[in-house]
Amino acid sequence: MPIEANQPCPCGHTASSNPNSPLSYEDCCAPLHRGERQATTAERLMRARYSAHAAGAIDYLMDTWWPQARAQVDATQVRQWAQQNEWRQLVIHATTKGSRNDTEGWVEFSAYFLDKSKGLKGPQGNELQCHREHSHFRKLDGRWYFVDGEYPKADKVGRNDPCPCGSGRKFKRCCGP
Repeated sequence: MPIEANQPCPCGHTASSNPNSPLSYEDCCAPLHRGERQATTAERLMRARYSAHAAGAIDYLMDTWWPQARAQVDATQVRQWAQQNEWRQLVIHATTKGSRNDTEGWVEFSAYFLDKSKGLKGPQGNELQCHREHSHFRKLDGRWYFVDGEYPKADKVGRNDPCPCGSGRKFKRCCGP
């Protein structure tokens, strides 16, 4: 689960100078996970939270939950959810507000994963799963927090479907197991 500093960041964020080249984990989400920097936008926090799932940075996930909601979140369940999945890709569909100057924002995204708890050959284990969410973020004392989310119907990607990564290849020949 640990991510090497020079590996591409799981969030898929790219340099503005080269949109085809993902930033390394060290240049992207790692400093946020270590508390060296804060997310400057709602989308940036969303990306860092996705990467925290992939990296097992559960403390970061808990620290970035809206304070009033955090007490209702079970860190053990969050850790289990993060560890039982192999995180494959984050797709940001839309962002509403959530800029540096806003105090609220919304990010709609899809997080694609394989559920390792079912085994890669078991029921749904060989299918790419999708957690789709419309997340609400709020700023408090200059810091962004995840408040809550709405969950539209989740998508499943079959082995012969086009890969959601956009390669144009079938899932089984691209990101699939």
